[in-house]
Amino acid sequence: MSRFDFPKSSPKLFEAMLGLAGKLDDNPRIPRVLRDLVECRVSQINGCSHCLRMHAKSHADHGGDAIKVTMLAVWRAAKGYDEAERAALDWAECLTEAVDQDRISQSYRNLVDHFEADAISELTCIISTMNAWNRLGIAQHELA
Repeated sequence: MSRFDFPKSSPKLFEAMLGLAGKLDDNPRIPRVLRDLVECRVSQINGCSHCLRMHAKSHADHGGDAIKVTMLAVWRAAKGYDEAERAALDWAECLTEAVDQDRISQSYRNLVDHFEADAISELTCIISTMNAWNRLGIAQHELA
């Protein structure tokens, strides 16, 4: 059951959100499978099952390892994630959970070992956009 229909209630804002997502697709400094992993992790943290399902499917469709999606909730203790993936997932968690500035700074220092500034900017936008989509989805949908 839906509380409100965002695309119908605010079509210009919905189009703007889709436009931002399209821009991220047009400028892929972050590999698609990593983007999907990050979007899945952000959606897990936010409790958005719709987005988690959608990005897990996208991850598989783009050749991603299904075990990585399965193990995302415990990625810190799991094998199989490379250092760049770990840095990206840590950054995603820091920004999604809005942890303290010291932890964000520590995460950023680790991130720069694996990504150039333009990729970090794109990754940050991916995380921010996913958080916005999650919150819109959560606000719209009641569980039956």
